[in-house]
Amino acid sequence: MIEYDDFRSAMRRLAAGVSIISTQGPDGPLGITATAVTSLTPDPASVLCCINKTSTAGDAIWSNGTFALNLLRQEHQDLACRFAGMTGAHGTEKFSEGAWSEFPSGSPALSDSLVSFDCELDRLVEVGTHYVVIGLITEIRLGELGDPLIYCDGTFSGLVSL
Repeated sequence: MIEYDDFRSAMRRLAAGVSIISTQGPDGPLGITATAVTSLTPDPASVLCCINKTSTAGDAIWSNGTFALNLLRQEHQDLACRFAGMTGAHGTEKFSEGAWSEFPSGSPALSDSLVSFDCELDRLVEVGTHYVVIGLITEIRLGELGDPLIYCDGTFSGLVSL
């Protein structure tokens, strides 16, 4: 049996792009920082995200059936910390920073992200401590090219060209 702390320590070494998953909750917009995000298939265009079950955003996605996936730029480190709960901001107050608009679904889109996807919930599967969320992409908003925000071993960084 793999120990919980050993698993967490090992997975911290997996470098990953940083995203904000956002949705509409019963009292306004909700969002979380996520690194467990990937493309799933181009036909139908879909993404896969993993969200901790303790997150109110996961419950809201299940309730309203929509969410946005916003891929962050290197300059968005402060937003990543804010949506990860590292600054004391909670619920809708997280959205008082950043340039936000809405997709037709109502899901918040970060206006200056690398790209934002509006998604319709296809499946939500409970696995251990997390929900595996599969979203069918209904709209894509491409932002300006730039360096993505990367997270590895407890540190945010950007890409390094070789």
